Amino acid sequence: MTSLPITQARAELFDVVERAAAGERITLTSHGMPRAMLVPLTDDPRPLTMTRDQAIDIFLRHRMDPGAWDDIRYPGDTTAEDGLD
Repeated sequence: MTSLPITQARAELFDVVERAAAGERITLTSHGMPRAMLVPLTDDPRPLTMTRDQAIDIFLRHRMDPGAWDDIRYPGDTTAEDGLD
């Protein structure tokens, strides 16, 4: 795993993102302390798409059926005032 200061990552953002997209896991540091990590999107278990019917339901009714919410939600995601758990 590669560590990179945030200031350097900012200066080389496009290249750093391309490296992560290619499979490299990059830890971003600030004053030597880990602050964040860039990982390939394939490491994220959330689906990248939803069904056409789910998208239309969200668009037209401004809501999601519970199954759609469970499909895209990741453990640890936070919720706001909507009360979804």
